[in-house]
Amino acid sequence: MTNKVQKTGLAGAIGVLLMLQPAAALSAFEPNGGLSVEATPTSATEELLISQRGGRGGGGSRGGGGSRGGGSRGGGSRSGGSRSSGSRSSGSRSSGSRSSSRSSGSRSSSRSSSGRTGFSSYSGSRQGTRQSTRSNRQTTRSSTSGNRQSARTGTRDTRQTSRTDNRGTRQNNRNSNIDSRQQGRTSRTDQRQSGRNDRVNNRSNTRRDAVNNWDRYGNGWYSGSSWSNNRPWNNGWYGGSYYNNWGWYPGQAAAWGLAGMATFGTINSLVNSAQSSQVSYIEVPNSDYSLYYPSVTATGDVVSFEADNGYDTVRFNANCRNGTLNGGTPTNANEAQLLNAACQVAFGE
Repeated sequence: MTNKVQKTGLAGAIGVLLMLQPAAALSAFEPNGGLSVEATPTSATEELLISQRGGRGGGGSRGGGGSRGGGSRGGGSRSGGSRSSGSRSSGSRSSGSRSSSRSSGSRSSSRSSSGRTGFSSYSGSRQGTRQSTRSNRQTTRSSTSGNRQSARTGTRDTRQTSRTDNRGTRQNNRNSNIDSRQQGRTSRTDQRQSGRNDRVNNRSNTRRDAVNNWDRYGNGWYSGSSWSNNRPWNNGWYGGSYYNNWGWYPGQAAAWGLAGMATFGTINSLVNSAQSSQVSYIEVPNSDYSLYYPSVTATGDVVSFEADNGYDTVRFNANCRNGTLNGGTPTNANEAQLLNAACQVAFGE
């Protein structure tokens, strides 16, 4: 009986050890100080067999015969099989599975909802950014278009101003060139005219010198201080009463600004002075003519004489009673003064 109890206790201890540490080495067990069992490391197959044997410990105890209570309750039902490893463990795992499932579902739904909310916010932000970008582009286009239009307008105005300035400059240059050419023509004309005048004056002076040769005329009726008494034609009869009766004189004298004409006394003094200087001409008062007094000859009322007009020596015919020169009315004050001087030399008293 004691041996049986010892064997049964040994088998239970071994089962407990195998359940707790299947892979651990069994320590030496010496019941009664005479038995020594030394365990060796077991393989995976041996551990499986041992665990199966341990699970069937109740059966063993059943085979042992009588101790149902000890075998069935202690080893089989409560300890090894049903309640410990089967029911509680699987229940726990199931509830854990449910809990984890619920937890993961809750997390998934929260993530899903939060993900949707974030997407909507992101989508709205992108839409706002696009709208702002479009507005900025439109503003930039409008500003660029306005700047281009302003630049075009400014360029057109500048070109128009430049054209106007260039036209004005060209016109001023044309006017300046025209004025310069005209001034050049006028200057050349003046130079030519001055040259002609100089040449004419030189020729006139040469002729006058030739005509004024005292030896050419010699002595004649015009010699001496009483030359008027030595005239070979009629005695003197001409004076102021005659030229005042010329039909053209009153009106033309006023128009020409003639206050009067030289008297016989003035002409007589000029002739006496010229004879004293041995000069054959006198300068007609208030006139551009010079009268060659030795050339005066008279027939009736008609006088023929020579005079210098500043360019040439010209022969004239005059009617002292009618007041005509070369058959007509004098054309200016110079000719009127020349007509009067010739008449004074021929018929003055």
